Amino acid sequence: MDLSRAVYSRDLKITAMRALDTGVTNAEVARKYQLSPKLLERWRSEWRAKGELAFPGIGRRGMDAPGLDDARRIAELERKIGQLTMENDFKKSLTAFQGSSPANRRQWRGCLFEEIRKYKAAGENKAVTALCAMPPVSRS
Repeated sequence: MDLSRAVYSRDLKITAMRALDTGVTNAEVARKYQLSPKLLERWRSEWRAKGELAFPGIGRRGMDAPGLDDARRIAELERKIGQLTMENDFKKSLTAFQGSSPANRRQWRGCLFEEIRKYKAAGENKAVTALCAMPPVSRS
Protein backbone atom coordinates (compact mmCIF):
# COMPACT_ATOMS: atom_id res chain seq x y z
CA MET A 1 0.00 0.00 0.00
CA ASP A 2 1.51 3.30 -1.07
CA LEU A 3 1.03 6.01 1.55
CA SER A 4 2.82 8.81 -0.26
CA ARG A 5 1.11 12.16 -0.26
CA ALA A 6 -0.16 13.72 -3.45
CA VAL A 7 1.69 16.82 -4.60
CA TYR A 8 -0.36 19.41 -6.41
CA SER A 9 1.14 22.08 -8.63
CA ARG A 10 0.86 25.74 -7.84
CA ASP A 11 -1.01 26.29 -11.11
CA LEU A 12 -3.70 23.77 -10.14
CA LYS A 13 -4.14 25.40 -6.74
CA ILE A 14 -4.42 28.89 -8.21
CA THR A 15 -6.83 27.70 -10.91
CA ALA A 16 -9.03 26.08 -8.28
CA MET A 17 -8.95 29.21 -6.10
CA ARG A 18 -9.83 31.47 -9.01
CA ALA A 19 -12.75 29.17 -9.85
CA LEU A 20 -13.96 29.48 -6.26
CA ASP A 21 -13.58 33.26 -6.45
CA THR A 22 -15.84 33.37 -9.53
CA GLY A 23 -18.67 31.80 -7.52
CA VAL A 24 -18.39 28.11 -8.35
CA THR A 25 -19.23 26.01 -5.31
CA ASN A 26 -16.64 24.17 -3.30
CA ALA A 27 -18.21 20.78 -4.14
CA GLU A 28 -18.17 21.48 -7.90
CA VAL A 29 -14.49 22.42 -7.88
CA ALA A 30 -13.68 19.39 -5.72
CA ARG A 31 -15.43 17.09 -8.19
CA LYS A 32 -13.93 18.76 -11.24
CA TYR A 33 -10.32 18.49 -10.02
CA GLN A 34 -10.85 15.31 -7.94
CA LEU A 35 -9.85 17.01 -4.70
CA SER A 36 -11.06 16.83 -1.14
CA PRO A 37 -13.38 19.69 -0.10
CA LYS A 38 -11.38 19.95 3.15
CA LEU A 39 -8.19 20.39 1.13
CA LEU A 40 -9.85 23.15 -0.88
CA GLU A 41 -10.84 24.89 2.36
CA ARG A 42 -7.23 24.77 3.56
CA TRP A 43 -6.01 26.17 0.25
CA ARG A 44 -8.71 28.84 0.31
CA SER A 45 -7.63 30.08 3.75
CA GLU A 46 -4.03 30.33 2.56
CA TRP A 47 -5.20 32.06 -0.64
CA ARG A 48 -7.18 34.62 1.36
CA ALA A 49 -4.31 35.26 3.75
CA LYS A 50 -1.50 35.61 1.19
CA GLY A 51 -3.14 36.27 -2.18
CA GLU A 52 -0.76 35.78 -5.10
CA LEU A 53 2.08 34.91 -2.70
CA ALA A 54 0.24 31.77 -1.58
CA PHE A 55 1.49 28.30 -2.52
CA PRO A 56 5.22 29.08 -2.85
CA GLY A 57 6.19 25.43 -3.35
CA ILE A 58 7.28 22.35 -1.46
CA GLY A 59 9.06 23.19 1.78
CA ARG A 60 8.91 26.95 1.30
CA ARG A 61 6.05 27.70 3.65
CA GLY A 62 8.05 29.62 6.24
CA MET A 63 10.34 31.50 3.90
CA ASP A 64 8.64 34.79 4.77
CA ALA A 65 10.90 35.19 7.80
CA PRO A 66 14.39 36.22 6.64
CA GLY A 67 16.06 34.89 9.80
CA LEU A 68 14.72 31.38 9.24
CA ASP A 69 17.14 30.67 6.41
CA ASP A 70 20.02 31.91 8.55
CA ALA A 71 18.92 29.72 11.46
CA ARG A 72 18.88 26.66 9.21
CA ARG A 73 22.34 27.47 7.91
CA ILE A 74 23.69 27.96 11.44
CA ALA A 75 22.20 24.64 12.57
CA GLU A 76 23.74 22.88 9.57
CA LEU A 77 27.16 24.39 10.27
CA GLU A 78 26.95 23.45 13.97
CA ARG A 79 26.20 19.84 13.01
CA LYS A 80 29.19 19.87 10.67
CA ILE A 81 31.43 21.25 13.43
CA GLY A 82 30.30 18.48 15.76
CA GLN A 83 31.01 15.82 13.16
CA LEU A 84 34.46 17.22 12.40
CA THR A 85 35.27 17.42 16.11
CA MET A 86 34.40 13.73 16.49
CA GLU A 87 36.55 12.83 13.51
CA ASN A 88 39.49 14.85 14.85
CA ASP A 89 39.22 13.21 18.28
CA PHE A 90 39.25 9.79 16.64
CA LYS A 91 42.28 10.66 14.53
CA LYS A 92 44.11 11.94 17.61
CA SER A 93 43.49 8.65 19.38
CA LEU A 94 44.82 6.82 16.33
CA THR A 95 48.01 8.85 16.17
CA ALA A 96 48.66 8.16 19.86
CA PHE A 97 49.18 4.49 18.98
CA GLN A 98 51.13 4.89 15.77
CA GLY A 99 54.47 5.23 17.55
CA SER A 100 53.74 2.61 20.17
CA SER A 101 54.79 -1.02 20.15
CA PRO A 102 52.97 -3.55 17.96
CA ALA A 103 51.55 -5.26 21.05
CA ASN A 104 49.87 -2.04 22.21
CA ARG A 105 48.48 -1.41 18.73
CA ARG A 106 47.04 -4.94 18.62
CA GLN A 107 45.49 -4.44 22.04
CA TRP A 108 43.93 -1.13 20.97
CA ARG A 109 42.70 -2.60 17.68
CA GLY A 110 41.13 -5.52 19.54
CA CYS A 111 39.27 -3.13 21.86
CA LEU A 112 38.18 -1.09 18.89
CA PHE A 113 36.72 -4.07 17.02
CA GLU A 114 35.06 -5.30 20.21
CA GLU A 115 33.24 -1.96 20.52
CA ILE A 116 32.12 -2.15 16.89
CA ARG A 117 30.83 -5.71 17.34
CA LYS A 118 28.96 -4.68 20.48
CA TYR A 119 27.10 -1.89 18.68
CA LYS A 120 26.34 -4.01 15.62
CA ALA A 121 24.99 -6.82 17.82
CA ALA A 122 22.69 -4.32 19.50
CA GLY A 123 21.44 -3.25 16.07
CA GLU A 124 22.81 0.26 16.38
CA ASN A 125 24.82 1.94 13.69
CA LYS A 126 27.02 3.99 15.98
CA ALA A 127 30.43 2.65 15.07
CA VAL A 128 32.03 6.07 14.53
CA THR A 129 30.45 7.49 17.67
CA ALA A 130 31.65 4.48 19.65
CA LEU A 131 35.14 4.86 18.28
CA CYS A 132 35.34 8.53 19.11
CA ALA A 133 33.98 8.09 22.61
CA MET A 134 36.17 5.10 23.40
CA PRO A 135 38.88 5.92 25.93
CA PRO A 136 42.40 5.28 24.68
CA VAL A 137 44.07 2.04 25.77
CA SER A 138 46.88 2.48 28.27
CA ARG A 139 50.41 2.06 26.96
CA SER A 140 51.59 -0.08 29.87
